[in-house]
Amino acid sequence: MDMKKGLLLGGLLGGAAAYLAFRTLDAEQQQALRNRVLESAEDAKDRAVDYAYYAADTLADAKDMVSDKVDDYRDSLNDTSVKVSDKLNDLKDDLSQLQEYLNVLPLTKQQLADEEKDDEADDITVDMDDAFSPKNDGDDPVVPPHADHRK
Repeated sequence: MDMKKGLLLGGLLGGAAAYLAFRTLDAEQQQALRNRVLESAEDAKDRAVDYAYYAADTLADAKDMVSDKVDDYRDSLNDTSVKVSDKLNDLKDDLSQLQEYLNVLPLTKQQLADEEKDDEADDITVDMDDAFSPKNDGDDPVVPPHADHRK
């Protein structure tokens, strides 16, 4: 509060001193001082108006720039949305084609298991212990018998 009181007191004392100094001047000096104060006020007013126009122009430019950026982002978002939508539609089409294919060839679990067994039956497996065991009487030789291989 002391600072506010000091500022108020300084303003009052300064104003009173300026008024007394103005009153001590003759009429011609008072008129010249009035003219200088009015010219300074007019210049300040002109500068304030100019700065207001500068601020308005800058604000308008900023609005235009933001609007352009928003439009660019909106267009980009729309393009991306269209691309994603197209990809989703392609995926839906592929899934429906797969579903149609699976509906045409319905295989039960048993049929799938039988197919796996058939695939395993096509494989040739050799158990080395059975092939070379003494119980093997030569009916299923792994290697055709040569004279060197006979017992």
